[in-house]
Amino acid sequence: MRWRDLPSLSSLRAFDATARSGSFAEAGRQLNVTHAAVTQAVRGLEAELAVQLVRRAGRTVVLTEAGERLARALDEGFGTVAAGIAALREAEARRVVRVTTTTYIAETYVMPRLPDFWAKHPGVEVAMSPSPEKIDLARDGFDMAIRALTDGWTERPDEEIRPLCRSPVVAICAPSLANSGLHPQDMPWVIGNENHWELAEVGGTGLDTSRLKLVDIGSPHLELQACRQGLGAGTATEIICRADLEAGRLVRLPLTGLPVITYAIVLPRGPRRAAVEAFAGWLQTIF
Repeated sequence: MRWRDLPSLSSLRAFDATARSGSFAEAGRQLNVTHAAVTQAVRGLEAELAVQLVRRAGRTVVLTEAGERLARALDEGFGTVAAGIAALREAEARRVVRVTTTTYIAETYVMPRLPDFWAKHPGVEVAMSPSPEKIDLARDGFDMAIRALTDGWTERPDEEIRPLCRSPVVAICAPSLANSGLHPQDMPWVIGNENHWELAEVGGTGLDTSRLKLVDIGSPHLELQACRQGLGAGTATEIICRADLEAGRLVRLPLTGLPVITYAIVLPRGPRRAAVEAFAGWLQTIF
């Protein structure tokens, strides 16, 4: 299609509205412009096509034979466009909201509260993708991420960051280990051999990490469960282990110097669906 060979869309819309309503004035009301603007657009279209499309009949207008042919073509063309846009909107409305986040924040905080979101937004599907990796949202097709950001984070030009809460990192262990009489320096610590950042956190409390007995269970997803079972001490943000602390499955160790984490929603910049905004807004109410 050669768009430059077609009349302007505004003149075609003016004629289509006039043909449907039979009145310049009513067409103006439908398009939210003056009837004079509609009249001028239709007359301009007639001049461009070199054919009369409408003629006045009192306060109304009637179509000429050429006008009727063009009106039928526009009805079919605009109808096809409208149907295509409606189908696109419906498909986008049904598309799952894809969220990447850490395993712990998904399992311990967001997923238990999802029934509340679905009660408020029935029909909006949400797929959580727990992963410790920092995923490129736009490249990998995710609508948003829930991330733990350390102090000093900056917003990238292609991302929008909406902070959710600040949560301190705490040292934790099972009550049985806390009551064993062992000093935290002498306790086993559930920290993977490759988890250098967590080891650095523990070192910030004053413990000598070179002397710690590390328990590597092979999966960071199971570390909190290992702490509950008394296999060793560990660290976690307070928001993640809050339920365990309140239930007495875990207790806090009296260590200071651990960092504070900012949990935030990260969204790719650009247009986004209403369902994505709804889920992001709901997240901001539960943290």
